[in-house]
Amino acid sequence: MKKRTRPYAPSRLLPALENSAVWLVAIVGLSLSVAALMLIQQQLEAHKRLDFEWVSQNRIRALGHVLSSDMLAVTSLQDYVVAAGGVEAGGFRSFAESVLTRHHGVQSLIWVPRGQGIEGKPTVEGSSRHAAGAGNAQPERFPVAQMYPDRDGEISVGFDLGSVPGFAETLSRAATQGRMAASGRIALPGEEGDATYGFMVASPVSQAGTYRPNGFVVGLFSLDKLVNAAVSLLEPRGVEILILDESAPADTRFLHFYNSRLSPRVIGPGEYEAWWHDPKEPRIAQHLQFADRQLTIVCGRTPLFRSAEAFQEGPWVALVAGALFTVLLSFYLSRIKENIRQRAAMQRQLVEREELFRQMTETVDEAFWATAANGRELLYLSPAFGKILGISRGIEHPTLLDVAYPRDRKRLSEALQRTAKEGVGTEVIHRVQRTDGTMRWVRTRGFAVRDTHGRIYRCVGIMEDITERKMAEDALRESEAKLKDLFQHAPDVIMTVDVRGKILLMNRSIPELPAERAVGHSSLALMPRDFRQWFRKALQKVFQQSETRQFQYSADDGTYWEGRIVPICSDDGRVTAAMVIAGDVTEKRNLESQALRNARLASIGVLAAGVAHEINNPNNAIQFNASLASRIWQDSLPIMREYYEEHGDFVLGGWSFSEAGESFPRLMSEIVNNSDRIRRIVTNLKHMSRQDTGELAEEVDVQQVLEATSMILHNQIQKYTDACTLAVPDGLPLVRGNSQQLEQVFINVLLNALQALPDRTVGVNVTAGLDANDGMVWVAFRDEGRGISERDLGRLMEPFFTTRTDAGGTGLGLSISRSIVDRHGGSMRIESELGSGTTVTIRIPAIRRE
Repeated sequence: MKKRTRPYAPSRLLPALENSAVWLVAIVGLSLSVAALMLIQQQLEAHKRLDFEWVSQNRIRALGHVLSSDMLAVTSLQDYVVAAGGVEAGGFRSFAESVLTRHHGVQSLIWVPRGQGIEGKPTVEGSSRHAAGAGNAQPERFPVAQMYPDRDGEISVGFDLGSVPGFAETLSRAATQGRMAASGRIALPGEEGDATYGFMVASPVSQAGTYRPNGFVVGLFSLDKLVNAAVSLLEPRGVEILILDESAPADTRFLHFYNSRLSPRVIGPGEYEAWWHDPKEPRIAQHLQFADRQLTIVCGRTPLFRSAEAFQEGPWVALVAGALFTVLLSFYLSRIKENIRQRAAMQRQLVEREELFRQMTETVDEAFWATAANGRELLYLSPAFGKILGISRGIEHPTLLDVAYPRDRKRLSEALQRTAKEGVGTEVIHRVQRTDGTMRWVRTRGFAVRDTHGRIYRCVGIMEDITERKMAEDALRESEAKLKDLFQHAPDVIMTVDVRGKILLMNRSIPELPAERAVGHSSLALMPRDFRQWFRKALQKVFQQSETRQFQYSADDGTYWEGRIVPICSDDGRVTAAMVIAGDVTEKRNLESQALRNARLASIGVLAAGVAHEINNPNNAIQFNASLASRIWQDSLPIMREYYEEHGDFVLGGWSFSEAGESFPRLMSEIVNNSDRIRRIVTNLKHMSRQDTGELAEEVDVQQVLEATSMILHNQIQKYTDACTLAVPDGLPLVRGNSQQLEQVFINVLLNALQALPDRTVGVNVTAGLDANDGMVWVAFRDEGRGISERDLGRLMEPFFTTRTDAGGTGLGLSISRSIVDRHGGSMRIESELGSGTTVTIRIPAIRRE
């Protein structure tokens, strides 16, 4: 049998070789990849350092720009003080408030007038009120006169800056050099109570033609706010900033440390040396000149520094390099080197152009903008736009229409569309709403940009904040409107006239002449004829002697006028015109007449009280003697009757005894009754003349008051009518008030009713009762007179209105009566028709008994 041999099969060797090759390729590829990655990291690190240098320079430039920009706050306030010629609290506060809204690094603005020291010489360096060794020189004072905002800190209005050596040295240095000087590091209160650092800048303000300044404009700068204002608008990249004062001693060189928003940490005055010399991260330092001090700005890179390179390309390049080995890796590395070279060149060109553009756009307060040809797509907004909107950091560019006030958007949109379509320049004044909700007025101007073919492909323009100017214009217009309203609505007639009396200006119309047609007419035509000659002579004296003349006259319509002629002088003292001011004093005259009448009535009341007292004494004697005579008659009557029966009739006082026996008792009774009537009249007179306290706390019986009224007016009733009835039911509830005042009301109403009667055949009916529905006691006075017309009925209770002027009526009775009834919580109503009499109804609340 032939032996069968098995063929060779590398079942075990081939997998081993394949695995070895795979591992070899993997190891070689991994090695190449690691080598490529290390080389890429070195290149990226070089680019990262270059990017860090560019970012640092960008932040140093931004900080330098903010420092120089915020210095304008001090120079602007200095220019304001020089232009205003002085410092006034309201103006200083308004101007400082406007400046601080644009310069966020300035914490406070201060006006310091020059204190008392050696005449013509500033105090020596470091002088203060606590300094010693100055010889006999009196230390100079630098009191704070104005400050905004006036915080409750160490420095406030009245504080002497000269008491702080550092401040005094800075102010003295500024006075000596005649220019702006800056202090070293000072501590400022933070927003949450933590102290922050800052510095003071002082600029001397000199009077014209003198060397010695008369004061200083001082600005307190917060380094924290300065750095935040400069860096907040930039993208966070992981850069820390250290600010040192090279002009200060070594222990006070540290000013501020700005920690990156990506890796916040705190570095203090004792720790910045270790941070500066840290070998792990690079540092870039640059010197800046600030006023008369030199600052060093140091930028440091943090481990979280974000480079502008596209990091996602690195791993892919490493993978491609591992797959394609050395050729692709070398190609990639050469491309990386070329990209870095091109990027560096582009960055240098971009920095130059960006610096030029920044100088153009960021040094002015106007905001520049650019849109596409449609006028809506926003392409560019300068940082000043954020200042207008009150945005300090993280600006997200809105469109122009988004920030416009809703009511102004349509007008702004139409203007932008007109610029985009027609290519014409437009200007719109509208409002914008800031992030804090306040409104600002801006002027937006737009222009069309055309290509070489004349087609519009872009719209550009500027936006300017004109709020202060707009407010000033509006305030001026409002002031003019107020003055005009005050002039036109003055109660007096005011007109300016020339020397001949021709009207130059008149504030309001009068019946004789409307105001719109008054200019050019003679003012003499408005005066009564018998007054014109005096007015003409007085006007000439006013122009000749420049003195005010008073006048008064009575017009033909019965009105009284008072006024004065006031000269209007120019700057050289020459009288150019005269102001004639005339007021209607008719009511004043009437009130004076009424006051005199009331005084006479008061005198009559006092006299009536005295007469009543004098009458009361003999009346008491009459009552006593009448009573005595009556008792004597009664005692002697039996004797006389016995004598009459024995001897017959005899004569007594001219009467026979039989007649005297019947008439004498009746005569004695009439004497007693009339004496009692005299007593009641005297009592009522004394009651009316009694001083009224005005209190409304009495419980008044309306029936008794009506009866007293009827008794007081007894003679008047008999004079005007034979038919006057008083119908008051018994048991009428009491009312709370003042009996004297209610008696005055009833007297006034009843007397008016009596005087309205045409003759004695008609009468007056007085009734009273209780309205059970509302608990009001009512009293009605109904006369049968001629009645009152509808035109006069509505004015009867107006003061000084009367239909009886010829009979001496004052027009105050019903007006006073209504006010008294109103004070008692009641009402008074008059109903009348011509020919059918008048009814006056008075209603007063009754006292409710529980």
